[in-house]
Formats: sequence, structure tokens, C-alpha cells
Amino acid sequence: MSVTRAISIVLCVTLPFILFAHHTADAELLAGAAKRSIVPPFPTHMGGFGDRTATFTGVHDDMFVRALVLDDGKKSLVLIGSDLMAIDAKMVELVRIEIQKATGIPAENILISCAHNHSAPSYYQVERRGETELPLRDFLVERFAKAAVEAYENRVPARIGFRAGKLEGATRNRQQENEDVLDTQVGVLRVEELEGRKIIAILFNFTGHPVIVGSDNLLLSGEYPGAACRAVEKLMGGVGIFTQGACGDVTVHRSGDPFLEVERVGRLVAGEVIKTAEFIRGAETVSLAAASRTLELAPRSVPTVAEAQEAADLGQAALEQAEKRGANPEVLRQLRKRNQLLSATLRYAKAFEKRAIEGPGKYEAEVQVLQVGDLIIVAVPCELFVEYALEMRARIKQMLGKETIVVGFGNGYIGYVVTPRAMETGGYEASVTRVDPSAGRRMTETAMDLLGELAD
Repeated sequence: MSVTRAISIVLCVTLPFILFAHHTADAELLAGAAKRSIVPPFPTHMGGFGDRTATFTGVHDDMFVRALVLDDGKKSLVLIGSDLMAIDAKMVELVRIEIQKATGIPAENILISCAHNHSAPSYYQVERRGETELPLRDFLVERFAKAAVEAYENRVPARIGFRAGKLEGATRNRQQENEDVLDTQVGVLRVEELEGRKIIAILFNFTGHPVIVGSDNLLLSGEYPGAACRAVEKLMGGVGIFTQGACGDVTVHRSGDPFLEVERVGRLVAGEVIKTAEFIRGAETVSLAAASRTLELAPRSVPTVAEAQEAADLGQAALEQAEKRGANPEVLRQLRKRNQLLSATLRYAKAFEKRAIEGPGKYEAEVQVLQVGDLIIVAVPCELFVEYALEMRARIKQMLGKETIVVGFGNGYIGYVVTPRAMETGGYEASVTRVDPSAGRRMTETAMDLLGELAD
């Protein structure tokens, strides 16, 4: 056989496999987005404030669930952001079931998040008071699922890219009472049509409690996350999708008329999103991956009433002595803050003793990690303290050279997850947390472990 003949045979046999492998590696990215209103057509309670027990009386501005579907030819991801305060794991399960039935996308590839908006309808807090609002849950499940399925049906060839912006001066650490320990990153994922660069979606991540409008408000609103989405959609087109960061101890600066402040803060966030998005030059091919793991977290320990009373008495005595000797105002402030925690612990112990509250033996928390090209998305079902998010971002950058956004209120809600330091120094968050102080460390290390599964 001649050399030319042998080469021809080899090429005939191997060329199709070479071409197929190249096509698989560089499969065309598809993306689609959609949004649906989630304003209930019936009266419901609102979430976020324990002293607000009435149902909403009107709508200040529309509220939405927004969905983005990405498909690299081998794997699909669903990214959902909503204007709600939080949802429980049961609703997450029900929404995932509906999406999987319609699209075939597995549950671990579906991220469902909330903005933690305190001007939104809520059902699970009402259930904790012994009532039920299952019609609201059913309504939300249907809206969430339809938005995701519509986004799936809207898929077109796309280009995608990520860039991190920065917004300083808009937030503060309310637990530490400073502007030093913050996550000022504004993470922006730009998704555009391959031909013509028409925007499909702008998904962005910012860290700050949406509590500009207080407990006396009975009007539904998307708060500043909704205002930011509206501004992004108006100027950029497509669907603007807000995701909340690790805002457990971070809130936004505000003053004056609440709804005017909502628009102002929304414009601040949107401005940085738009600026950052215009620097992004996306890729036509990216790899997608997903992994998740559900943890069993221990509840916080509850002292006996006698132990809690003794600690509270000692704390009060220490404060009174400090006041008598004219201690530094900062020392007095820290002692009062510590006493707030001790007083809350005493109330918790008394209620527990009377069985007025009886928490579960454990809390389940899903930690989810998604990869979109050079972006890692870590989702946790809680109000995570910001230190953990900053640590994860730094470690992922060091290990993999990839960017990271941490999405709080993702795939459920178990309340505040504070640092061991905060349990010692006190404050509102530490006084109401439901889980052991080790929870944040376990979530962080689980996220790092899951990164290895993405590479498998």
C-alpha cells in the first residue's frame, strides 16, 4: 500500500471523530430569559418584619420573578432571581419539579434566589405563626416555573461574559458599625444574542439589605433591587436579574422619603451595573457545570433559664459599673450591644422552657456551586455574614483564578448565619440566629469541596 493511500485511509477513519470532538468542545452557547409578575391577585401577608401582621393594601410598583437559562450543548443551567424576601426549601423543591418536567434540567442545575426584599408577599413566616397561605405558595410556584420554562423556550445562540464592578459608599456593616468589612463588588454577567448583540439578560449581584421601606408600609414593592432591575432593563434592554449577596450584616445607607430612597439606591446600583456591562466582551463558548450538597446543621445551643438569667445579670452589672466609672463611650456601646444578645438569649431560653418555641433537631441547608465559564456562583440558603463571602472569593481566586459571586437566599432559607466573633460581640443578628455558630464555616468548606466536583 502506498503512503498516500495509507494517509487517505487514516484521514477517512479519524477525521469525523476529530470534527465531532471539535464541535463538542466548541458547542454553541444558547441562552434565553423571561420574567413574570408575582403580584398576588388576592390579599396576602408581607414578610420581613415581625410587627407587621396586616395584609398588603396596594401595589407601589410591580414585582417580578426573572429567569435565565444557559445551554452549552452538554449541560443546562437555570438562574432565577425574584423580588421576594425568601422562600423555603419546600417551594424550591416544587418549582424544580415543574421545571424539570418541562425541560429535563436536573434539580441541582437550578438556582432559585430571592432579593430579601422586605416589601414583598410572604407565606412561610405566616405558617410559623400557625396560619397557612398555601394559595400564595401555589401561585408563586406556578409563576416561577413558567418564567423558567419560557426562558428555556426563548433560547437563541448567545455570547456571555462576566466582569466585577465596585460600588463604595452605599452600604455599611451594621453589626460591626463600620464601613470597613463590606462586599462592595457589583458582579455583572452580560448575556447577549450572538448576532446583533441584543441583550438577552443582565444578571447582577450586590450586597445590601433591602430594608429602606419599613414595617409601617403595606404596599408591595420590589424595593431598591426592583428599581435597579427597571433601570437596567430600560437602558440596556433584555431582562435584568438581581441576586443578593451575603448581606447578613450589611445594610444600605438611606435617609428621607423611603420610596424616593428606593429609586436613588436602585439608580446607584444600576449605574455601576450598566458601566461594568459595557466593558464586557463575551465569549461564544463557555463550559457550564453544577454541584450541590445538603448539610445538616445543628441548632444553636439553648442555655437553661437559670444560666441565661445569670449571664444577663452579670452583663447588666458590668454595664452599670462601667457607667459609674465613666468608661469610654465605645466601651459602653459594646457592653450594651453584648447585653442585647444576653437579653435575647434569656427570652429565647424562657420561651423554649415553656415550649412556646421548639426548633428542629437540625436544619437542612443546600450549598450549591455553579460554573459559567470563568465565573463561580456559590448559593447558600441564608443571611450569611459577609466575611464568609469575602473569604470564599479570595480562596477561589487563588485556587482557580476565577471570579466569584455569592448568592444569599438561594434555594431556601434558614435565617442568619453569623460568625463566632458575632456570637461573642452580640447584636440583633446573633440574638435571632437559629443555627450553631459553626454553620458558616461548614458552608464555606462545603463550597470549596464542591469546586472539586465541578472539575470531575
